Amino acid sequence: MAEAEPTRHQLEGNLRRFILFRLLYTARFYYPVFTVLFLDYGLSLEQFAILNLVWALTIVLAEVPSGALADIVGRRRLVVFAAALMVVEMALIVFAPVGASSLLFWMFLGNRVCSGLSEAAASGADEALAYDSLKALGREGEWAKLLERTTFVVSIGFFTTMILGAFAYDPSMVNGLLSLVGSDWVLSADIVIRLPVILTLLTACLVLFTAIGFTDLDQSSGAQSPAPAPDQAVSLLDPFRQILAAARWTLGHRFVLFVILAALALDSVGRQFAILASEYYRLIDIPVSWFGFIGAGMSLIGIANAKFSRYLVSSHSPFFNFFVLSTILMLGLLGLTLALPIYGVVFAVGAFAMMGMVQFQASYYINREVDSSIRATVLSFKGLALNLGLGVASLLYTAYVAALRGAQEGQFSGEALDRVVFIDSLRAFPVYYLVLFFTLLLMARLMIARCSVFFVKPAVGES
Repeated sequence: MAEAEPTRHQLEGNLRRFILFRLLYTARFYYPVFTVLFLDYGLSLEQFAILNLVWALTIVLAEVPSGALADIVGRRRLVVFAAALMVVEMALIVFAPVGASSLLFWMFLGNRVCSGLSEAAASGADEALAYDSLKALGREGEWAKLLERTTFVVSIGFFTTMILGAFAYDPSMVNGLLSLVGSDWVLSADIVIRLPVILTLLTACLVLFTAIGFTDLDQSSGAQSPAPAPDQAVSLLDPFRQILAAARWTLGHRFVLFVILAALALDSVGRQFAILASEYYRLIDIPVSWFGFIGAGMSLIGIANAKFSRYLVSSHSPFFNFFVLSTILMLGLLGLTLALPIYGVVFAVGAFAMMGMVQFQASYYINREVDSSIRATVLSFKGLALNLGLGVASLLYTAYVAALRGAQEGQFSGEALDRVVFIDSLRAFPVYYLVLFFTLLLMARLMIARCSVFFVKPAVGES
């Protein structure tokens, strides 16, 4: 029996819940102390590296199948599944024992697997649900406006959680605050270690409550995909059929393919630097105590980035926007090579800005072009591409650093060697991006007969 069409109120509710879901899902109070938290629980650096590798592999393996399932069984189910996994992943850490033990490692391993599966399940499903709700309301032209509003709210939330998470991990700060309000409580170090995770577990429960309130849409009408309706039985082969259908569509619509590849190029370089940012800050003599505030400040810059991205997609052609983003990234990368004391942090903005701006513009163009029946699957292709791009960039960077270290070992040693190698490695970033940039331009020229699609400005009223 077919489900009733969603009401206007339910569709509007989906849009509000999309913003709230994104806000709460990214509000993770342990982010400013992420590495320290794992180590303070009793894990070794080697175990920490293994856990993060498991997390990355889980996302890569689950990204596209979860997008296909979202298109087949319904986006709401995948969003609820992602939220439930977030509750489980945080509960595993909250109740994990402090101190090195085999149980500790296995509980954190479960956390990383659940986290990776949750990220993969949420990726694309919430976005597809929100865009199709706008489309059902006849307001798909407002997608850029909704993305801007979402970025604003998420940036404020991320800023707040970065600051509160860092404070909650400081025993003197927490116990000092308790004494100020007249409480006789004194929290032990074991309890304080868990505070950021406890706060995130509470947030995860709110995420689950928000996800349950979504209303699914029937994306099977007008489908170009072999996917069954959400209330029909799903065979094991259906997700693979969905993936093949979406892959054929993407290869046949090469504008979307090149949007994904352009996002891969820009994001992989920006994110690779973001991973190294704390080492760069230390190199340019910024005190460690400032790192959390810098990270929080970078999140607020996302608000300006969203406004700028909306202006670009609403007023200029895709190629112009790609060129602008490439210029911003290149200026930042070239400035980073100077390693200017203190003031060099300004150039880091270019790399951090790139991640949000790429997500914004890629989401805008992909959702505008793709058919509803395969929307979440194609969006999952984008997520997979970004993760693979970062993986390749990380491998190349690691190999390059090893080569630099081998070449410089006879001339420097200790901290001096580390400093020289790191500065030299920064000079490879602009060269690497230029190679990616010109490779993309050459591929577009050879593979797309009508390159004019890259130079078409948006119609009046698109925003």
